[in-house]
Amino acid sequence: MEHIHNVFGLDTFFIINIGIALAGLATWLRSVWNLVNRYADTCIATVYINEHDPLYNDVIQWMNDHIFKDRNFCCVLAVTDNHHRPGKRQGLISAIAGPMNPADASPPQVLGKSTFELKPFNGSRIFTFRGRWVLFSHSAPSRTITTLQDGAEERIHLKLQTLSLSLDPLRALIEEANAYSKKLAKSQISVYRAMSNVRDLVRWNRITTRPSRAISTVILDSCKKKAVLDDMREYLREDTRQWYANHGIPYRRGYLFSGPPGTGKTSLSSALAGVFGLDIYVLSLLDPNISESHFLRLFSEVPTQCVVLLEDIDAAGMTLKRANEEPVTADTTASFDVMKKRARPGAPVPTSPPTPISLSALLNAIDGVSSQEGRILIMTTNAPQDLDPALIRPGRVDMHIRFELPSRVEFRELFRSMFSDAPSGPDSEVKGESDIGSDALKLEETKKKNIDMIDLDRLAQEFAEALPEGRFSLAEVQGFLLQYKRQPEAACARAAEWATDNKPRQYLPCPPAGPGDV
Repeated sequence: MEHIHNVFGLDTFFIINIGIALAGLATWLRSVWNLVNRYADTCIATVYINEHDPLYNDVIQWMNDHIFKDRNFCCVLAVTDNHHRPGKRQGLISAIAGPMNPADASPPQVLGKSTFELKPFNGSRIFTFRGRWVLFSHSAPSRTITTLQDGAEERIHLKLQTLSLSLDPLRALIEEANAYSKKLAKSQISVYRAMSNVRDLVRWNRITTRPSRAISTVILDSCKKKAVLDDMREYLREDTRQWYANHGIPYRRGYLFSGPPGTGKTSLSSALAGVFGLDIYVLSLLDPNISESHFLRLFSEVPTQCVVLLEDIDAAGMTLKRANEEPVTADTTASFDVMKKRARPGAPVPTSPPTPISLSALLNAIDGVSSQEGRILIMTTNAPQDLDPALIRPGRVDMHIRFELPSRVEFRELFRSMFSDAPSGPDSEVKGESDIGSDALKLEETKKKNIDMIDLDRLAQEFAEALPEGRFSLAEVQGFLLQYKRQPEAACARAAEWATDNKPRQYLPCPPAGPGDV
């Protein structure tokens, strides 16, 4: 130390004293910080929301629409709508197809808003809610590779904090976000599917949100439509759950929609969910990534007041001919090989051929001890006569709606539904903004172009008479009408020719209606 003092001219004892003082100060500050943290835990209310909980999406939606909408951020996340990408397919079609209207020298313009959004990225944001400061924070995104979508999906944990001695302020915020979500649910529905990530964890994930479909657009016999609407409305009444409990009946409801492909079974399921503001949870009995244990857990995790949709259960093997243990067939092995080839790097790859969900597991999920109450189960099938009676007995299937190949009444309703608000004539293409005049001019043009309802009824009747009954499904006829979606006269004139040129598919006749069938 004396050498250091002689060379640098520093008082070593003074330096040592300063070091000891700084170490003591650091220790004291650490103690104070720990004390403050312990005290802060008692006066700072904190709520964590799991990324897989429905409240996560509710709060995110509310924050985007009410807090972040008018604020500027330097770091944002650009989100593209994967279901609609103009400039790719639409632009390509416009470029190679040329003008659709011979009288128009330019290709049709595609109008619409940009299909991407700028949303706040990972980090923390401070805002006020009812006079209180609230800290909203994201955790670092966890990269999850799903099995049903291309690419990877990034999910973020969510945390809310505010200075309060109770959770009431944050509870009020979450309740408002949940109420806002329910308000949006009246005009749109969310569709959930089971997805597995890199850790082979299968969870419910929302894959899309779309506008609710009007029940009037579902072409079905009015008596059948009214029957299922009244039954579901009665089931969803507030006092019905207590009535079930008082009588010792499990609070569940099941429906079976049967009929040839393309007759509207899935469309009715989606429309019913929209009418009552319910989300749809879709489960596939043939998903190779879902084992029986996964299936039972997913079925038990669905929320109350939702629609669980099981499509084409006859294709999944829930028939009279199904054995207790099915052998692995050549088709199953071939499907397994295809799955391994299509697997993306890092994605979970099945190690053995997929084993279908057994009938006993499905029955246990529907009305077993651990099955969820309050949900609505809808199963669709093309061959109800082949289903195992245990699957469709009363208590599991409470109402059976039979879909049949349409008659002329359904053809007429479909035509009216497709063209009720369509402008007619060769000039009915979508125009660019520069071609649109004043409001008065647009109103006058609309009056000239819109079909008179009397003419629409006449065209609908002629169209229905041109098609044979019981030969074509609604999906096939709708596909034909989509070729003339702005030309109802042309669709009516060419209907008979189309019916002659297109040989209808052979569908098995529907079995006789049972006592509980509608």
